[in-house]
Amino acid sequence: MAGFTFVPLVGSIAPLLLLPIAARVGGVDGWYSLSVGQAVGTFGSIAISYGWNVLGPALIATSKSEKTRRAYWTESLRERLVISVIVIPITCAISIFLASAGYELFTACMTLAFCLVGLSPNWFFIGAGDPGSIARFEMLPRLIATLLAAVMIAQTNSLWSYPVLWVLSAFVGLACVQRKLGNPRIFKGSSMSGLLLGLRKRLGVALIDGMGGVYTSAPVPLAGANCTTLDASTIASADKLYRFGLLAVTTVGNTLQGWTLDPSAKNRMQRQIRAIGAHVVLGVVGMVGLGILGEFATALLFGSEVRANVSTMWCYGGAFLAVSFSTPLIRNILIPAGKTRFVLVGTAVGAVVGVVVMMLLGRAWGSSGVALGFMLSEIVMVLTILPSAMRQLLALRTSVAMSQPV
Repeated sequence: MAGFTFVPLVGSIAPLLLLPIAARVGGVDGWYSLSVGQAVGTFGSIAISYGWNVLGPALIATSKSEKTRRAYWTESLRERLVISVIVIPITCAISIFLASAGYELFTACMTLAFCLVGLSPNWFFIGAGDPGSIARFEMLPRLIATLLAAVMIAQTNSLWSYPVLWVLSAFVGLACVQRKLGNPRIFKGSSMSGLLLGLRKRLGVALIDGMGGVYTSAPVPLAGANCTTLDASTIASADKLYRFGLLAVTTVGNTLQGWTLDPSAKNRMQRQIRAIGAHVVLGVVGMVGLGILGEFATALLFGSEVRANVSTMWCYGGAFLAVSFSTPLIRNILIPAGKTRFVLVGTAVGAVVGVVVMMLLGRAWGSSGVALGFMLSEIVMVLTILPSAMRQLLALRTSVAMSQPV
């Protein structure tokens, strides 16, 4: 718990030092373009990860040999490198279209930097229960890059160092992971048919993750397409604060997943209930915190010119609660039980409803409408998967009860 809490916490502090400087140096147009690049790049990273962030930790946690774990890593990196060749040009083109005038190339570079997050080894070390390796190979390179970028932005009055240093940090971290694992040959002995077979095998999880990325990354780009640049820059501030908050959900989820899914545990049902309870409490605290303190926090962090309004922050708070609640249902119950189709349906419904509603409400009510649509998409997703998750939980309780000695 300490390791998986400390590492993301340290990693989250650095952007809090960089982004306030970037928001003030870039102004409304620069801040909006930076945020669009991050949002589109984040979706690109989800597409590149191809479901390994969801499926991978469980595969690694249940693997009994290092050889099997290395084989999973090699297979994943091979797939993700091939996918990145397709995804990166498409996402960069989208970000150029959405960027403010004069910031097109910068926005594309921000998109590239965040697309490369899809090659992250975090899922591998989460499954291995090794937060120290996450710190060395992921957090530390990005921490150094972010701190250097903050200094250089302040000194040069230019935002360019941010994407350039992040791209470099991604490749440095990846090279170090390869060395730690014995420099496995990524494409040695592989074939196109084998690659396609692996892609088909993980298509369901990848679609779930990808469609989830559509609406979770959509608020800032949709605000840019349907609202004024100023409106879009304010929702970008709300979105940034919300993403910082989600680090807590990720931390709790990563920490409890291996513990909850431990096959040798005798109290599996109690662990599932406690994990859900922890996420609900976290969600309520996060919702209230974002709603009450969000406007002040965004003004303090990013400047009063691009601060989020209260209604937007309460909508993001509602989305935070929904995401926190759905995390254990998906990661600890439905995905491990092979019920990916239910998650896929829920994600698809949430994506369709979310994108449509965000567009319609964004045109009517600006940034507050986009935020409301985003919250509704997360709520719809939870309501869609909840019945299946409850059935699976009841089945687990029955199974545990039957296995108890009479």
